[in-house]
Amino acid sequence: MAEEDVLKFIAGNGEKIVLRLAGCDDAEEIISVIKTNAPDRSYELMELYGTKPDSVKKYICSMDFDKNLLLVAVANNIVVGALSGIQMDGGKRPQTSHILNIGLHMVTAYRGLGIGSQMLRFAIDWAKQHSFKKLEANIFTTNKRSLHVFERVGFVEEGTRQKRIRIGKQYIDEVLVGKVL
Repeated sequence: MAEEDVLKFIAGNGEKIVLRLAGCDDAEEIISVIKTNAPDRSYELMELYGTKPDSVKKYICSMDFDKNLLLVAVANNIVVGALSGIQMDGGKRPQTSHILNIGLHMVTAYRGLGIGSQMLRFAIDWAKQHSFKKLEANIFTTNKRSLHVFERVGFVEEGTRQKRIRIGKQYIDEVLVGKVL
């Protein structure tokens, strides 16, 4: 898949941000962005495809980009954010193939600057263009900032899974948010 700029804008800190579709060569930087959030937590991309650049690169290069979205935010030629939109159940179940699962990760220094909101708005438009009917995301209840970003673009809370994730000795609840298109 060819890398393609999809949107350019100025972030809250005055920096020029480019959103572009991710390519095979973005694997290492995507892993780096995900790891900056919390290396001990598991995220969909890393759970399913590992943390080694070669395995993530292989996964990215084999993605069906008609039904899956991988978007990066770039500042000064460095990936500072990554958004994945993965078709529910890999599209294998017709009952859930209309749902796109969203994962959003941002480098700490670039949070709160409007980049995540822009990425989510792009994902919403992309999902509509690709005939999806709903977007969903799972967010730890401890991640108030992320919950706020999703709510700002129209996601609503659909439920909470109690003690969904264990990190060390601590259990964390997870909120399911959704947006019907």
